[in-house]
Amino acid sequence: MTTAECCFAWLYSIWKFDLVLNLFIPLLLTNAVETFASTALLFYMFLVGLEMDLAALQRIETKVIVNVTAGLVASLVASFFTFTGITKEIVGFEEPKFSMGPIFTGAVISVTSFPDLARTLADLKILNTNVGRWALSSAFLNDLVSWTFVIGASLFSHFEGFLSAVATLILVLTCWFVVRPILIWKISNFDSNRADVCGTHSMVGGFLLGLIMPKGELATRIGDQLEELTTGVLLPFFFITIGFKTNIGILPLKLRESVTTFGVAWFVKIVTSFVVAMLYGMSLLEGVTFGVLMNTKGILSIIILNLGQEIGALHVQLIPVMFVMIVAMTVLVKPITFLIYNPKYNLKSYTRRTIESVTEGSDFRILLCIHGVHHIAGLTNLVQYSHSTKQSPILVFAAHLVQLVGRATAMLIVHGGQRSNNEDSKSNHNQDNADQIIDALGEFEKKNKVQSVQALTVVSPYDTMDEDIYNLAEDKFINLILVPFNKPEADDIMSDEACLIRKVTQNLLKRPPCTVGLLLDRCIGLAKSTEKEGRQLRLNVAMLFCGGADSREALAYSSRLAESRNINLTVVKFLPGTEAKKTLEENFELQSEEHIDDQYITEFKLRTMQNPSIIYGERVVNTGVEIVEAMSELFNDFHVCILGKGEGMIEPFTMGLSEWTEYEELGVLGGCFICLQFC
Repeated sequence: MTTAECCFAWLYSIWKFDLVLNLFIPLLLTNAVETFASTALLFYMFLVGLEMDLAALQRIETKVIVNVTAGLVASLVASFFTFTGITKEIVGFEEPKFSMGPIFTGAVISVTSFPDLARTLADLKILNTNVGRWALSSAFLNDLVSWTFVIGASLFSHFEGFLSAVATLILVLTCWFVVRPILIWKISNFDSNRADVCGTHSMVGGFLLGLIMPKGELATRIGDQLEELTTGVLLPFFFITIGFKTNIGILPLKLRESVTTFGVAWFVKIVTSFVVAMLYGMSLLEGVTFGVLMNTKGILSIIILNLGQEIGALHVQLIPVMFVMIVAMTVLVKPITFLIYNPKYNLKSYTRRTIESVTEGSDFRILLCIHGVHHIAGLTNLVQYSHSTKQSPILVFAAHLVQLVGRATAMLIVHGGQRSNNEDSKSNHNQDNADQIIDALGEFEKKNKVQSVQALTVVSPYDTMDEDIYNLAEDKFINLILVPFNKPEADDIMSDEACLIRKVTQNLLKRPPCTVGLLLDRCIGLAKSTEKEGRQLRLNVAMLFCGGADSREALAYSSRLAESRNINLTVVKFLPGTEAKKTLEENFELQSEEHIDDQYITEFKLRTMQNPSIIYGERVVNTGVEIVEAMSELFNDFHVCILGKGEGMIEPFTMGLSEWTEYEELGVLGGCFICLQFC
């Protein structure tokens, strides 16, 4: 919407002449349009302040500060030479009058629009990549610093600058230390702000009010209600006024030189961000992408440009050139990023990590996908039995997956050791849910031998949540992703939310970055295994080996479980009978797979022959129906059953099981297991 409105304002400025004004926009409506535009600006800046969480400043990394500082300094230096070079060509230019021009020019060049960048990253599905997170953090800090420069420049642009600065400082302190505590104490209808009285722009008051508003349910509701009114009704009037004020007919005489000069100034920002990215270990393509993303412009750039023109800091002939450059940058960022950056290819050397690849002396990294508090017990209990040792410690990354709703921005939140101290968190259901999950994970880390537990919150729409899980797994070099399977209700019907969550799992399995395990909590083993305080109950685990890569991975995980003192493992390998062998003899690929299976089983037996808690057995079967019969016999004797999805399994073993595959993400054998559980 921003790009379209910018283009509309630009086109309007091109075609703006007296005939159009007389026919379509009567002079009597001009003041009304200005009023709507000012209201839109006030509301929009309130929403910008409402989105900003100052608590995030405590988590800003050093590399973000270095990038923002380098970008601002380079932009200010470039803008000074740009401003000086272009204004020499302007007839009647008075240098003292436009002394603050380089500040506004630098702000327009350096600013990275946080809301627009967040939407761009979400659309390109790179929000939770290393580049995306760094760019978003840099944009957040960049916006704060840029607005500080702009407000300061606007205050000192007239003779009463010092008095205006003092009055604005008093306004800021009053809002933060007086108004904000009142809002926290009793969040209700708030008092009015009269920013114009102290000599600063009215939008500063709106921005401050949004900034000091305690984050919580009320702030979310206010934002949701105002966003549609602001962006859908009021903001177009603001762009119309931009079209009024932008006159393409008075471009500088040397247009080519002017555009080139501003283009070089913007290129300096790209190069600066690229250099900082390379210094902190990014690849060449990631560095270029990062530099391009840091030049994401949007409404904020237009607002700064408009403010500079209003207070007389920017000459009227500079506005069209800068406006054209802003529109060009806004239009080009997304397609350039799409063409040059694909995180899937950048990380392909790490793809498809497996449990088999975890060697003695290396970390075993597990990613838990948690949709709700009720998933924690089963997942953490399973991790608890996964045998963390000093030689091969378990690193757990627990991702609380939250659906993106309303006007919230898709994001990845990395939690510290304690819950966030949000004054209004008790009124926010998602915050309560997140706090319970963080507390539960903290207790789990204290009571068990897991080396570390890192809690994260992933906020994104269900349609792209699998991409976020993929990127997170790649970024953390995960070996195993554990996903809870949502059990059907008593009438075999899933809720709408459960169906959406199931779709996320299906999308993840289409292109898994590593081994993915689906946990069906039977509520008789994992969820109840810690009822006795201070004691871990002994679990009986069955591993059904049907052949193929999936079964080998399942056996690798079962072997790790069996190293725990509280696990009894029974491995049952299904061997092809006489009829099944006929099919096997006709397929050389399956013969090769069977040879690999035999080697793996032999190594497993040699490794575990001295472990009395492990029992190995074999059973001859010809069809999938016979496998189901064997599963039904074993079903009630074990707390946990582990089996592969079925990739690489010989065809006779799947014969007759097609009617069981209602849940494709579980495979044919998993579908049989569901039927045994709930039928």
